[in-house]
Amino acid sequence: MPFSRHLLSCLIALTFLAQSVWAEAPRVLDPRLKLELIAEHPQIVTPIGIAFASDGDLLVIESHTHHRQNDYQGPPKDRIRRYSDTNDDGKFDTWSTFYEGTEATMSLRTADDGSIYVATRMEIFRLRDTNGDKVADQRDEIAHLETEGRYPHNGLAGLAFGPDGLLYFGLGENLGEPYTIVASDGSKIAGGGEGGTIYHCQMDGSNLKRMATGVWNPFGMIFDPVGRLFMVDNDPDSRPPCRLLQIVPGGDYGYQFRYGRTGVHPLQAWNGELPGTLPMVAGTGEAPSGIVWYEGELWGTSWGDHRIETFRLGHNGAGVQATAQTVVQGDHNFRPVDFAIAPDGSLYFTDWVDRSYPVHGMGRIWRLSWKEHPTQDKPLPLSEAELQAAKLRTSSPSVDSLDAEDPFLRQAAVYGLSRQTQRLKDIDLFNKTTGSQRAGILEAMRWANERQFPIDRPEMLKEALNDQHDEVRIFAMRWIADLTLTDYLPQLKKRLKSNSPTIRELPVLLSAIAWLESGSVGGGKDIVQQRILVDIITDASQSAELRTIALRLIEPRSEQLKSEQLQTMIDSPHLELAKQAMRTLYLRGGEFAEKVAMDVAADTSRDASLRAWAVVALSDHADQHQAILAKLAEDPDATVRQEAERTLRVETIAEPLPPTDLDGWLKQIQGTADVEAGSRTFFSSKGGYCVRCHRFNGNGADVGPDLTFIGQRITKKRLLESILLPGNEIAPMYVPKIVLTDDGRVHVGYPITVAGINERRLFVDTSGKQFELDPTTIEEERDSQKSIMPEGFQQVLSPTEMRDLIGFLLATPE
Repeated sequence: MPFSRHLLSCLIALTFLAQSVWAEAPRVLDPRLKLELIAEHPQIVTPIGIAFASDGDLLVIESHTHHRQNDYQGPPKDRIRRYSDTNDDGKFDTWSTFYEGTEATMSLRTADDGSIYVATRMEIFRLRDTNGDKVADQRDEIAHLETEGRYPHNGLAGLAFGPDGLLYFGLGENLGEPYTIVASDGSKIAGGGEGGTIYHCQMDGSNLKRMATGVWNPFGMIFDPVGRLFMVDNDPDSRPPCRLLQIVPGGDYGYQFRYGRTGVHPLQAWNGELPGTLPMVAGTGEAPSGIVWYEGELWGTSWGDHRIETFRLGHNGAGVQATAQTVVQGDHNFRPVDFAIAPDGSLYFTDWVDRSYPVHGMGRIWRLSWKEHPTQDKPLPLSEAELQAAKLRTSSPSVDSLDAEDPFLRQAAVYGLSRQTQRLKDIDLFNKTTGSQRAGILEAMRWANERQFPIDRPEMLKEALNDQHDEVRIFAMRWIADLTLTDYLPQLKKRLKSNSPTIRELPVLLSAIAWLESGSVGGGKDIVQQRILVDIITDASQSAELRTIALRLIEPRSEQLKSEQLQTMIDSPHLELAKQAMRTLYLRGGEFAEKVAMDVAADTSRDASLRAWAVVALSDHADQHQAILAKLAEDPDATVRQEAERTLRVETIAEPLPPTDLDGWLKQIQGTADVEAGSRTFFSSKGGYCVRCHRFNGNGADVGPDLTFIGQRITKKRLLESILLPGNEIAPMYVPKIVLTDDGRVHVGYPITVAGINERRLFVDTSGKQFELDPTTIEEERDSQKSIMPEGFQQVLSPTEMRDLIGFLLATPE
C-alpha cells in the first residue's frame, strides 16, 4: 500500500528528530585528562577551524555555507566568531564576530605577528585588527584558486607555518577539475587530475612552489618541533585506512583523482605500493580533520570514528612510524574537527556534532586539560637516516644512492638529483645502471620536467618500457598514462602480447592501455580490458598466478569470456586458479554455471575447498537443488558438509543476540576465524552475500565501498557494528534516497547515476537489485537516515559464520 505524502513527511521528520537525541557525553580514556564542554549551540554552530588570538581570545570558524539547504535559517555567509573573557575571571563569557562574509571556510591559524591566516575553498588571505576593537579591518590576499570546482571541502585548506618562515597549505583533489593557483605576486601553478597537493610560499604569498603530491584532501597539517611536516589525509571513498603522512619535498603519496575516487585503481597507490611513491606513517580513524603537536605526541581528530587519537612517533629509517591510540571516544553525535592549544596549555577542539554534511545548527567546543600537568615529553630527535635524507635533498647525490631500500632515503636522492638539471641532461640512463637506479633517474627527470626541464621523452620512455626490471617499466607506464601519451599505445599493446608481464605489472599495464584508449576509468575501457584479460585467461602458456589475477579483474558476464573456458580452468591442477574460475562462473550465473557447480560439488575426487565453492555457486537457487544439497549435507568432508548445511538453511537463526549488544557479540565470535569459510560467507547468497554490493580483491560489485583493505584500519568491534548496525554510520557518498513519485509510491535506493533531466535515473535497492525512475515523475527526494545495506544479519549469520566473515575481511590480501 503506497504511503501518503503526509505520512512520508512525518516519517522523515521523526527520523531527523531521533538523530538529534544525544546518547552520552564523550568518554576520556586517559585517566590523566579531564574533558569540559566550553560552548554549544546556539552560541556556536557547525564549528570547523579553531585558533587562539594573540590576546588569548578564542577564534572559531562557524560554517553556514557547507552544503547549505534551502530551508536553513542561519546567516547567509560563514563567520569567524570570537570568544572573549571580558571580566578577567579566566573564563570566556562574550561572543562577537571577528570577520564574516566567506563561503566554504576551512582553516585558520594565528601567525607570530598576531595576524590571522584563513583558508576557504577558493582563497587564502590574512586578517589584521589594526585598531584593537576585536574586529578584522584589514584583509590581504595570499593566493586564490581559479577552477570550475565548487565542492566545499576539496579545495584549499590545511594551513601550517614552517620553521623556515614559509606558509604551507594544501589543495584537495578538486574532483579532478583543472585549476590554477594564483599567488599574491602574480605567479601561477596549474594542474588538474593529479589529486591533492602541498604548496608553500612566503608569508605574503610570494614565491609559490609545489612541494609534494599524491594526497586526497589535506585538511590538517602541522610541523613537529624538529621540523617534520605531518598531514592527515582523508581516504578516497572506499579505500581505507585514512592516512597520517610525513610530507617531504618531492614526495609522491600515490593518489590521483584522474583514475577514480576509490583509490584502488592500479595506477594509484595508498601505502607506497607503486615505484616512486611513499608509504604512510600510520593509519588513522575515519575522516581525520585536524592534527596538532601536543605534549610530545601528534594528536588527531577522527570525525567519522567519533574520537580523538594520539600518535607516538618512532624511527623508521629516514621516515617515522606510529600507531594510533584513542584518548577520547564519543557516540555518533561526537564529531571532532580541529585543535587549538590554549595559553594555559590545555587543548581545545571543535565538534560538528551531527553526521550530516549540510549545516544543521548544532555544534560544540570542548577543552581537554590535565588533572596534574605531566612532564612535557621531548620530541623524537632526527635519526641519522633522516639527517642523511635532508643532505641528499640539498646536495648532488650519487646515482648509487638510488639503490637505497629505505623509500624515504631513496626519494631524497631522487629529489636531490631532480634539482641537478645539467647533470640529468648528461646521465646515460641505460649505461651501467641498476633497475632501481634507472627508475630513480626517471623519477628525477619527471620532477625536473615539472619545472619545464626539457627531456627527450620518446626515446627514453620507449627504452624504459623494454627494461628488464618491472620497476622501471611500471614507472614509465604511470608517466605515460598520467600525461596521456597515446603515441605509446602500440608499444604497450605489443608488450602485452609478446612478453609475459609480471604479476604486479599486469594491472598497471592493462590500466595504462585502457586509459590511453578511452580517457576514462569506466565506460570505454571495459571493452579494451575485457578483451586483453580474456587473451591472458585463455592463454595456457601464461602462468597460473597471472591467469588467476586476470580472472579476478574481468567482468564475470563479459561477452568475450565463454562459460566453457571457465569450466576448463576449473579442471586446472592449480587450485587457486580452479577456485577463482568457479567464483567467476558463479558470479556469471545461468543454468550452465549451476550444472557445472553440481558436477563439481558431487565429485568426491576433487579438492574439498573447490567442492565447497561449487556449493556456494548453488546458493542463489538453493530451492531448485534440494536433493543434491541434502546429499552433500551428509558428505564425509566437513568443509563440504557445512557449506551444504548453510545453503539448505531456510529459517532465520532462533533468538540471536540483539544487534546493539556488540560486547555480547564480540564474546560469541571469539576464537580463530576460518578465513576460507569467511570468504565463502562473503560470496554466498545464504551467507552475507556481500559480493552483490562490495568488492574484495577484485571480485564483486561497486554499489558499496571496496572492502579489500578494510582490515588495515578498522577494528573488529567497528567492523561488527557496521554489519549489525549499518545505519549508525553512513558515508555521505553512500547515503540512499527516499523518492516519492507522482503515483504515490515511495522508493528507497542508492543513486548509481545522476542523469540529465530527460534521462532515466538508475538506483539500487537494499537487495542489490537495480531499478530505474523517470525524473519527470519524481515529486520529492530526501536523504534516507538508513543505510542501503540491509539490517538483520544477526538473524542470518550464526556467531561462527560472523566470526569467519569478519576474520576474512580483516585479513588484507597480499
